[in-house]
Amino acid sequence: MRHLLFAIAFSASISVAPAYAAEDKAQAAANDPDQVIKCRKVEVTGSLLKKGKVCRTIAEWKKIQENGNRTARAIIEQGAKPTN
Repeated sequence: MRHLLFAIAFSASISVAPAYAAEDKAQAAANDPDQVIKCRKVEVTGSLLKKGKVCRTIAEWKKIQENGNRTARAIIEQGAKPTN
C-alpha cells in the first residue's frame, strides 16, 4: 500500500514539472527579449519546392547577421585596395 501511494505521488510530481519549466522559460524570455526563439524558413539546396525550418534565439540571429556583414565588408575593402 505504501509503495502504491509513493508511486502515485511520484507520478503526479513528474507531470507537474514540465509546466514549471515552461513557465521559467517564458519568464526568462520576458526578462530578456534576445532569448525569444524565432523560426525562419530556408530553401533546401537541391530542391525547388522543399523548405526547411531553422529556429534560433534573436541574439543568435543578430550574431549571424553581424558576421555576414563583417565578411561582406572585408571582401569589399580587400577588393577596393589598389594592387601594385
